[in-house]
Amino acid sequence: MRERLQELIADRLTGYAASLGITLPADQIELPAPPDPALGDFAMNLPLKLARVARKAPLAIAGEIADLLRDREVFAKVEVAPPGYINLALAEGAISAALNAIVADTQLQLRTDGAPRTVVLDYSGVNIAKQMHVGHLRSTIIGDVIGRVLEARGERVIRQNHLGDWGLPIAMVLWKAGPALRDLDARGEDPLQALTVADLEQMYRDATAAVKADPHASDAVHRILVALQGGDPRLLADWQTITRLSMQEVYRVYAELGVLLTADDERGESFYRDQLAGTVAALAACGALTESQGAMCVFLEQFTGKDGTPLPVIVRKSDGGYNYETFDLAAIRFRIEGLGADRVIYVTDARQALHFAQVFAVAERCGWTARGDARVALEHVTFGSVLGADGTPLKTRGGENVKLADLLAEAVARAYAVVHEKNPDLPDAEKRAVARAVGIGAVKYSDLRQDRHNDYVFDWDRMLALVGNTAPYLQYAHARICSIFRKGGVEEEAITAAPAVSHPAERALALKLLAFAEVVEAVEAELRPHILCTYLYELATAFSGFYDQCPVLTAETEASKQARLALCRAARRTLARGLELLGIEAPREM
Repeated sequence: MRERLQELIADRLTGYAASLGITLPADQIELPAPPDPALGDFAMNLPLKLARVARKAPLAIAGEIADLLRDREVFAKVEVAPPGYINLALAEGAISAALNAIVADTQLQLRTDGAPRTVVLDYSGVNIAKQMHVGHLRSTIIGDVIGRVLEARGERVIRQNHLGDWGLPIAMVLWKAGPALRDLDARGEDPLQALTVADLEQMYRDATAAVKADPHASDAVHRILVALQGGDPRLLADWQTITRLSMQEVYRVYAELGVLLTADDERGESFYRDQLAGTVAALAACGALTESQGAMCVFLEQFTGKDGTPLPVIVRKSDGGYNYETFDLAAIRFRIEGLGADRVIYVTDARQALHFAQVFAVAERCGWTARGDARVALEHVTFGSVLGADGTPLKTRGGENVKLADLLAEAVARAYAVVHEKNPDLPDAEKRAVARAVGIGAVKYSDLRQDRHNDYVFDWDRMLALVGNTAPYLQYAHARICSIFRKGGVEEEAITAAPAVSHPAERALALKLLAFAEVVEAVEAELRPHILCTYLYELATAFSGFYDQCPVLTAETEASKQARLALCRAARRTLARGLELLGIEAPREM
């Protein structure tokens, strides 16, 4: 709506600005919300800007522009205010028609114009043979929202789960797991059923302790690593078994969280193992490599240590091995050349900021991101930590990372108690379904509503509250709208009336609904899900004000009832779509 208004105003004011000797680009016309809603829906400060150039009184320019904009079909009010503002109030018919057009579109007008771009999105990045813990939560759900939003905007999204499945940690697990797998094979048991990820994690702990204490154990693990990377068939088979065992638990957690990653999105470090030498060769070909103490490195002048000496990006170690930088550089090459990425987004915690800044700079240095007159965008989406009440990273009482599966199970259990208290007559099966939607949604929303750059304190009571900026509050608002249709025996599709916008509460809700596409566009541009969360909370609050002040089923006239039902329909669809973009369910009853 805002873009269409800007286009309309620009069309009418281009000639006027030219008469003042001024070129007026459309992007210089801004429609910020006025400080006092009673003044109008938008306020323009353009006369103040033009006055400086034209050497003419701002009020005089404002008056002339106001005359050009007086169009009863678009604006109900065009008023000039000192020292040179123009307050604009949209006509009821314009608001209603715009809202009808949005609701008529199954995509709610979220799709952008133009050809879709290919966006490679790297997130979650779990490690094989380790249980997912609370530290995996933010990357997984922030990345999921970004993927959903980009797809809603019409982009082609290629998800990549960069598994930690290659290297010394895996060799350590294989050293311990090998005998266990042989034993299960001899008994004819399926290791995917007989073993758990917790078993593998314990094997890794045992191997770590043994390697530290016994040089012979360290040598044995190193031999396994060399043999694995050399393609030993038995070790590769064991490695694949361990990977599948790990990932079946990961996908169970993904399903509980409601994220969209699948096995097709797996792209472990192992995938790039045959591309590492070629990547180093490509770095050499572009003149980026320098030998330093037997290692092959890239030195970039913008990265230095505290003493001012250059920080190396080591791509091949002195023993001939490769490290994380090499794998990530190989991944960048593959994503640009193999997947045709126009934009590559990495979602990891802020502690990896230096690593990705260096890797991106190396890719730029070698020209890998160049594409004609354009370039492939490499972006690092960082986030803070989840903290306990004591302000330190959230841990169990025993000091271990909180397992994500345990966290989600507790969330559902707590939500069940809330749902039972709120609606005890709901059948138990429905209570459990709603509890799952509310509990999982509460955990996700509590995280997503924070500016991702910040740490936040995990608080059960706050996240499950039915009031305030929480998922249950939004879900309850959606359920309340559904109850209106249910009690009135009304099918949404049967509504033909235009939404009502005559009452101030109706108008406030309608204007908030018109901003949805603009908000989603901002999330796409800034990759910050909390922008959408803030909007949905404001939308739910606007609906609450409308619901309290404007009777729907008992409206004074049938025409008013139908018009308000149309507004309810628009609100429900927008709330549901917004929650869907956050990966949160929208129950119809709570």
